[in-house]
Amino acid sequence: MNENRRLILSIFWIMAGLALLVLSAAEVLDSSMFSGFGGALIAVGALQLARNLRYRKDPVYRERIKTEENDERNRFIRMKSWSWAGYIVVLLEAAGSVAAFILGYTTIQRVLYMSMCLILLVYWISYMVLSRKY
Repeated sequence: MNENRRLILSIFWIMAGLALLVLSAAEVLDSSMFSGFGGALIAVGALQLARNLRYRKDPVYRERIKTEENDERNRFIRMKSWSWAGYIVVLLEAAGSVAAFILGYTTIQRVLYMSMCLILLVYWISYMVLSRKY
């Protein structure tokens, strides 16, 4: 069932990309950004479609993907990567907001501070939920 959902989602991305391209070519959407975004959606959808079809047809590839998804070492590395990414993003946003303050870019400073606060708030809430669960 999950394979069918992935296949349908891939087709959806292709159709959404085509719709954006057509609307951009018909000048219903003004910005050329939409045509680029449509092209990107088509490319992502096509790559996912090819991957899903290969997953369905090639049993060796299917077994390799299942092993990668369920392997404990890969799960640990993914969790560690997310934790490192969180620390690095918060520190970069803090440094960027201080630099924006010094340079007088108050809007950038506020956006970086708000983003940093949002990440820390989500971290705190998830910590509280997980500490009750485990």
